[in-house]
Amino acid sequence: MDINEYTVLSKELQKLSKSMPLHWGTIQNNKTDSKINMFRYKTLHQLESAIINLNQDTKDYFKRRWFIWQCSRIDEYLSYKSTNILKNPNSKDQDWDIEFNGDSKLRFDIKGTIVPKNMRISFKTSNEKELITSYYKNQSKGVRHHIQNRLFIVHHSELQTERNMFLRCHWKLKEEAYNYFIKHIINTEFISYKTAISKCIFILESESNEFSFKIN
Repeated sequence: MDINEYTVLSKELQKLSKSMPLHWGTIQNNKTDSKINMFRYKTLHQLESAIINLNQDTKDYFKRRWFIWQCSRIDEYLSYKSTNILKNPNSKDQDWDIEFNGDSKLRFDIKGTIVPKNMRISFKTSNEKELITSYYKNQSKGVRHHIQNRLFIVHHSELQTERNMFLRCHWKLKEEAYNYFIKHIINTEFISYKTAISKCIFILESESNEFSFKIN
């Protein structure tokens, strides 16, 4: 991704966040995923043309998945555009997305996510270790079973759960958060999980509609 693609795509996703289906429609599985190659489509119009003959639940699934994938691409871009960040030159490599300070021990996969339903009522950013353990245990299925270093971009709205779709597109706030994280990475206390290290970058909305980021 370059600045031109970012400029166009970031605005499109912000508009789309208001109309994305609130639910997945169907559960992720290989049979559904094999219906189309979602990663071929750079615009929503292209995707909608490809899924026009699918049932509504499957359409909703692919729209949400495409939207979240494109948001993750921008998350990566906002991170690796910094001069001391290396983007993985092999786009097919699933082990890591970015490397900090030329240190192979600081290679991370970037994972955009939300607070699990069973943790929302008592959610606190200080419960980072519990949250990360939950992510690894419940999101590492199939191909993702390989345990790697991860940066979890956690989107959480106290105003309304569905607002996480908007938070995924709050690019200005995210860029501030990523720049802060990069600047202070040397002093960062990572959370260990088995052979991996991990950290949460919280993108938050309060009940009073105020936005902030939090990095413990």
